[in-house]
Amino acid sequence: MHAPKIVILGAASAVFGQRALSAIFRSERLRGCSLFLVDLDEPELDWMTRLAQVMNSEWGSGITIGSTTDRRSALPDADFVIASVQVGPREEVWEKDWRIPLEHGIRQPYAENSGPGGLAHTARNLPLIMDIVRDMEELCPDAWFMNYVNPLIRLSLAVHRYSTIKVVGMCHQLLWGYAMAMAILAERYGVEVPPDVRIDTNHEHRHYREPLMAAGLQYLDIKAAGINHFSWVYDIRDRATGEDLYPLLRERWLSDGRAQLEPLSREMFRVFGMMPTPSDSHLCEFLPWVHDPVTKPWEKYRLHTQSWKGNYRRRAERREVTRAIVEGSEPVEKLRNLRSEGVPEVIEGVHFDLNTYIHQLNLPNRGLIPNVQPDAIVEVPGVSSGLGVNGLSMPPLPEPIAELCRRELAYSSVVVDACYHGDRDLALQALLLDPTVNDIDTARTVLDRLLGEFAEYLPQFGR
Repeated sequence: MHAPKIVILGAASAVFGQRALSAIFRSERLRGCSLFLVDLDEPELDWMTRLAQVMNSEWGSGITIGSTTDRRSALPDADFVIASVQVGPREEVWEKDWRIPLEHGIRQPYAENSGPGGLAHTARNLPLIMDIVRDMEELCPDAWFMNYVNPLIRLSLAVHRYSTIKVVGMCHQLLWGYAMAMAILAERYGVEVPPDVRIDTNHEHRHYREPLMAAGLQYLDIKAAGINHFSWVYDIRDRATGEDLYPLLRERWLSDGRAQLEPLSREMFRVFGMMPTPSDSHLCEFLPWVHDPVTKPWEKYRLHTQSWKGNYRRRAERREVTRAIVEGSEPVEKLRNLRSEGVPEVIEGVHFDLNTYIHQLNLPNRGLIPNVQPDAIVEVPGVSSGLGVNGLSMPPLPEPIAELCRRELAYSSVVVDACYHGDRDLALQALLLDPTVNDIDTARTVLDRLLGEFAEYLPQFGR
């Protein structure tokens, strides 16, 4: 069997790039494969390519490495195309996604995947994603497109709806569910949990969540499903014994103990009877009860958008590590145990027919969750095998949770059509489906401001 050809678009990403390269180069089965790194940031691409060469040499991977700023030169005959790209300076445009609606009275809790900011985020990234898959249709039509780009539901749906390319959306957010569950069950496993533990997405709190994620993966087995960043635990068991831990989790979290741990997630657990997985940071994006200016739920539940300054620091720290390893002042072994983002697991399973279980995949809903829309993008566990990347069929969600998912999926579907066609009227209709929007004139004003602010990134809407 030929070794697979893998193309990473956005390979100079300081965080994702390091994780993806580490996972690929330490894989025994991917030895001898072809790897092409693609990014428009030529200086950073050069550093990441040199880091790949160090890994290849030090770890004896025998991988053929290519590097280019021209994706079309890398794509011919690719087997797997991995995208971790972003249109516009990430923190700068994200902050505008949040602040512009706020100036008109719309307080989004997070502004990445839903809300007016989520629409702007979709509109910016969708043209690039579609350009990529058009190139794939021409140059590698049988390749799998592994999408790591948010808004994950919407961009993956656009590929599924408007191209012939096979797509799987990849995300690591279930790890936050593992961290929350371990924080509640820690005493059972002798795991220490600081009294002020925070399990959100901020870089500053990684020292809390990373050990809990690792311990959760070691001791627990969670099966969850729903939609990306809005997934719910069906089953949680002791990984060694198979014991059902849901009753204990429910008893401990809904008692007075750990009442301040992810308080919005705890309240949703109490109300709906299932544990949500993504932590409050993302859970809040899809709920209609978190933006009322009178009750100020963002204060009650301590909701906030991601730390943009923290993201800058994280990127700078990772780039310093890359440079230190390339220059020889730090050992490359420092990156050997970086957490995998699922790249080799999917590739190895498909290419070598390994029947690899993967706990979180985003795929078209062909009966995977029976009581949400068919062909919407849903998140389920699944298997990577010679048959491709396939989800496991799950039982129906409880109807109230399913309805919350159906609403978001219906809204996202309209957003995708509006952003694909550059249809301003449809974009306004989409905004009026958003749970944070309650006034037509405000929606019209915010839409005009967002489309004007980001006009340079929105060719589909014209100038």
